[in-house]
Amino acid sequence: MSAGIYSLADKARTKPLSPENGAGRIAIVDIGSNTVRLVVYDSLSRLPVPIFNERVTCALGRGLSKSGKLSPDGVKLAMSALTRFINLTEEMEVGQLELLATAAVREAEDGPAFAARVGKRFGRAVHVLSGDEEARLGATGVLSGVPDADGLVGDMGGGSLDLVSLNRGDFGESCSLPLGHLRIAEDSGGDVIKTRDLVDEALDRLPWLTDYRGRRVYATGGAWRALARVSITQKDYPLHVLDGYSVPVDTAIEMTRVLAGLGRKSLERITGVSRRRAETLPFAAMAMNRLLERAQPEQLVFSGYSMREGKLFEMLSDETRREDPLISACEGFARRGGRFSVHGEEVVSWLEPLFPDASADDRRLCLAAALLSDIGWADHPDYRALHSFLRVLRLPIAGLTHGDRAFLALAVFVRYDGGRRQYEVDQIRPLLTEDREHAAAVLGLALRLAHVISGGVPGLLEKTGLSLTRSNLTLGLAPNRKLFHSEAVERLFRDLAKTLDVKPKIS
Repeated sequence: MSAGIYSLADKARTKPLSPENGAGRIAIVDIGSNTVRLVVYDSLSRLPVPIFNERVTCALGRGLSKSGKLSPDGVKLAMSALTRFINLTEEMEVGQLELLATAAVREAEDGPAFAARVGKRFGRAVHVLSGDEEARLGATGVLSGVPDADGLVGDMGGGSLDLVSLNRGDFGESCSLPLGHLRIAEDSGGDVIKTRDLVDEALDRLPWLTDYRGRRVYATGGAWRALARVSITQKDYPLHVLDGYSVPVDTAIEMTRVLAGLGRKSLERITGVSRRRAETLPFAAMAMNRLLERAQPEQLVFSGYSMREGKLFEMLSDETRREDPLISACEGFARRGGRFSVHGEEVVSWLEPLFPDASADDRRLCLAAALLSDIGWADHPDYRALHSFLRVLRLPIAGLTHGDRAFLALAVFVRYDGGRRQYEVDQIRPLLTEDREHAAAVLGLALRLAHVISGGVPGLLEKTGLSLTRSNLTLGLAPNRKLFHSEAVERLFRDLAKTLDVKPKIS
């Protein structure tokens, strides 16, 4: 983990919490320039699970550039939304509620009065984020899922575009620009060509953007995630998960150029683009286009994590922040949905001989698969494999590429004896190389064998052992053959050896 995250977290105003001190549910209300959103999380953990998420489009920042004040209609809508949200969190018995306001409230003449009004009415202070705070919290949210992120984070809201450079997790340059999708739509008079000039003029003042050529741009914020949805739909992409969706820069530049040139009616005909989103999507697309042209990264990667997750991350203890987000999340799912208490590390140590050339990243995925390998036990046996496959494929877990998701899902599918030529598996096959697909099948068969041998009882696997040579796979059962040997064990072991193209031997 990087020192950059810690340096930001150490400055947090909120006292770090932990499950032991009764923190319970955590809620964040994000008072943005376009929407007011409430997200309630199950607990304060390394990768908390959102259990409630609702937003109201208020457009507080509409007309801000001309009037210098918040939209009066937006203020009414925002106060109504806040009334519902704050009362709802009380009914949910939320342990801690954070009210965060961003660019519109920060920049409006009447922003302080609005924040004071909210505080007086609801008895809760509004934290109006500075531009630097907003940018760094957005980047911290990305880092909470991808701790070694390397490149440039771009977080587009309604009122601002926040840019933060990252060097393998460490913070570099940062800024907050008045280039939110609502704002540039208004400032340009609805002219996309003028928008291009506005964005170029702002980016011209950031010479450090060219330091990230050949690296990555991590895009977050609702407007830019909408671009990802359009791309996924238009490409008939096999996985409708925004987090970790990656596009080569040349493809992304062409996509944003085309979208910036479409009219509102054309955009509304695209599946997944709402009428409200269609109003400003061309401007969001143009801003991304100009940023990519300037930064020239190798890949555009969309992140499902931003400012809210950044705020939660800074509330954690140092020890919790150091946890691997993938493994921590999988441990949580295993605790909540697993049947047995077999430790993931025990399973991974047992099957390590099958993957003698495994890297640290490979072993990490093996551990994640081991932790998820009992996730479908309560499903109907006829649907267990498919339900587990789809669930793992779409789990709210950070730190995974889409190829990693497909690998884990296929491994768990095979663990539940799923047929690899099933339609749903065929759909995601383009996300895997032939070697990765084979490795997932081997892992899945090994996990199935591990569960059958041990019966899910901790400590039993280590009384057996696997060894692999070029010609043989050996399963050692002595001196407890009567405990471990069965027809089912023999059959599964033969299947595993056949997949590895070696001879099975039980000693």
